[in-house]
Amino acid sequence: MRLRTFAAATVLLLLVAGITAVPAVDARAPPTPICGVCDLDRTAPDGTPVVAGESSQTVTLHANGSTTWEARVDLAAGGDALAANESLRRVVVADAVRDGIAEPRDVDARVDGDALLVDYRDPNATERHLGVVVFTPLTPASPSVPFAIGGEGARYLGADRLTVRGAPGWEVRGDASAAGSDGRLVWTRDGGGEPDDRGRVFVDVDRDPVAVEEGAILSGPRAWIGRLLTSDTL
Repeated sequence: MRLRTFAAATVLLLLVAGITAVPAVDARAPPTPICGVCDLDRTAPDGTPVVAGESSQTVTLHANGSTTWEARVDLAAGGDALAANESLRRVVVADAVRDGIAEPRDVDARVDGDALLVDYRDPNATERHLGVVVFTPLTPASPSVPFAIGGEGARYLGADRLTVRGAPGWEVRGDASAAGSDGRLVWTRDGGGEPDDRGRVFVDVDRDPVAVEEGAILSGPRAWIGRLLTSDTL
């Protein structure tokens, strides 16, 4: 009996040693742009190059937990083709928005001059707890099983400017490289960290942004508890 116990302990120690001896490998998914359409740089099916220039995206958090996303992309190439061909525009935009962190629905795209304007919604980008709305996609989900590899990739802007705001009567609290006094959070390419070798500026968010109703009682503690109750694992 003692021999079996000793053997089991030895095997357990060897397994632990093997785990700790394995070099650290980042097995997460590739980095993901927050705004996929703002990161446009592709060749359309008809051979037309479509390239984004300066861009911005605004995400609005609503009281019922839904979110609306508005992107403006000044096109450095491909603007005339997208303006003239609605079918081409739909194909290009549909692929691009899915590259971002949202699960886009009801996508609408139009061209105004040299700007591509894209609107869509995502009903699943938040969690609601204690009357607050927690915006979760900026913090990558991790595996729920200990020692499991994988997880979502790091987030990078994609856009030159990202704004997360609340619907009228609501304000947003959380982490941002620049935060206005009007209850919204703003990240900018110039205000972020150093770009990587591909020009990507990553967003390192430790706390999920939370939308709270203006003047709500105990809004700070409720926002803290709301973050605590979110499920941020796969």
